[in-house]
Amino acid sequence: MHDLKKQAEAVLFAAGNKIEVNEISRLCRTDVNSLKKALKELKKDYDEKDSSLMISEEGNFWKFAVREAYMDLVQQINPHTELSKTTIETLAVIAWKAPILQSDVIKARTNKAYDHIKELVDSGFLIKQRHGRSYMLKLSQKFFEYFDLKNKKDIKERFKDFADINEEELKKLEEARLKKEEEAEKAKEEAEEESEKKTKEKEEQETTEKEPKQTEEQDKKEENESEEVPEQKTEEKLQEKAENIETEKTEEKQEESEEIKEDTEKTLEKEEQEKTTEKEHEVKEKI
Repeated sequence: MHDLKKQAEAVLFAAGNKIEVNEISRLCRTDVNSLKKALKELKKDYDEKDSSLMISEEGNFWKFAVREAYMDLVQQINPHTELSKTTIETLAVIAWKAPILQSDVIKARTNKAYDHIKELVDSGFLIKQRHGRSYMLKLSQKFFEYFDLKNKKDIKERFKDFADINEEELKKLEEARLKKEEEAEKAKEEAEEESEKKTKEKEEQETTEKEPKQTEEQDKKEENESEEVPEQKTEEKLQEKAENIETEKTEEKQEESEEIKEDTEKTLEKEEQEKTTEKEHEVKEKI
């Protein structure tokens, strides 16, 4: 592992700029996992010995970098060693007011800032997150480590010499953004209230339209019932009358039958008497 760290250190120094981990692995003739472990230990070594140099990781790339304290000195020799001045100016605007909307940065730095933001995100200095129709830009941990900064006060001290920074303008942009968000929220609430109002009116209208219909149906039902009652009563009367007629007929038949029976009995009785009388005459004559 010790030899692998030295090999990786030599490759980074010779590269002069960031180099992909797979390429370092190929040059050192080792596997990627072992190499990454060696690079992390190498980075720790440089951090602990407080060197003017440091090992920097940018995604899948690694490189030697000059610490911020010595950046001005290095840029006098090679101004393209690290980020360009205009990119750092854009980074300064973001750092002063982070988190900040990308749209506000563009207003302060014009459209050229789009490329700067992309470079800063790709380099790992910024975190870019979707926020409505724009993006929210935040400072990454790498930003604080790379520039050796601890808090907001250190940020303003470090970037105070960049002329494009106008705190008053940034404040106005932030206020405008907040006002816009408040207006959007208010418009949303009003739209919801209007929607609720329309829904309520629609429900009331449907209820109003439904009630007359129900009343009409009820009236019709009662009317039908009122028509059915007389008809029912008429049918009952007719049936009762028919039953009475039938009863009368039955009684008449029964009376006729009794009269016939009575007449028959009387006739038989008379005949019997006549026979008895005849017999008595016959007996008398014989005597």
